[in-house]
Amino acid sequence: MHSIGVLGGTFDPIHNGHIRLALEVRNKLKLDTIKLIPANIPPHRSTPLASANDRKKMVELAILDQENLSIDLREIENKNISYTVNTLISLRVEFPNDALFLIVGEDVFNMIDTWKDWQSILNYTHIIVATRLEENKKNISDELKVWRKKNEINDIKILKMTQSGHVFYINTPIVEISSRMIREYYSQNKIIDEYLPSNIISYIKENNLYMDN
Repeated sequence: MHSIGVLGGTFDPIHNGHIRLALEVRNKLKLDTIKLIPANIPPHRSTPLASANDRKKMVELAILDQENLSIDLREIENKNISYTVNTLISLRVEFPNDALFLIVGEDVFNMIDTWKDWQSILNYTHIIVATRLEENKKNISDELKVWRKKNEINDIKILKMTQSGHVFYINTPIVEISSRMIREYYSQNKIIDEYLPSNIISYIKENNLYMDN
């Protein structure tokens, strides 16, 4: 049984925080691979400013030298609204015998009960919640609290022995970066070198992205 991490996002643009999160989870859980999946049309966010092709190219640049990180284009290629549950169903069909690990930040997990068919997600994957210890498990609805209590485990060995079904919190340094912040900084001619790989900065400049942000 292989272990496959799943990290979705608009990646508009992908930044060091995304890469750091993927690498931290991969290393701590010893996952075989992590798939970065750019959204086509995100259901809970505004339409990305960069085209799907530009966001695809930036993800490819970001993972050039990263072992065991790969890009998965199924959401872009289906050209529909990118509901996570549909993506997970597709992954489960493709990888019926492997373990899936959906990686989300705690802020995202705390809103997961607004997602399409959210209570079915654990039928297809584990959910790995990246958090800081001091922020753990705050600001959550009563319904989600009950669901989490039913499915949360703390034993990494059990997690790695099963294909899906568990919520697992992992203490991971969260880099205080957002794609929106980067776009705003760039449009204001502020320096963004510390937030992005240099090859992505070059791509943004060469393709005139985000100047009208």
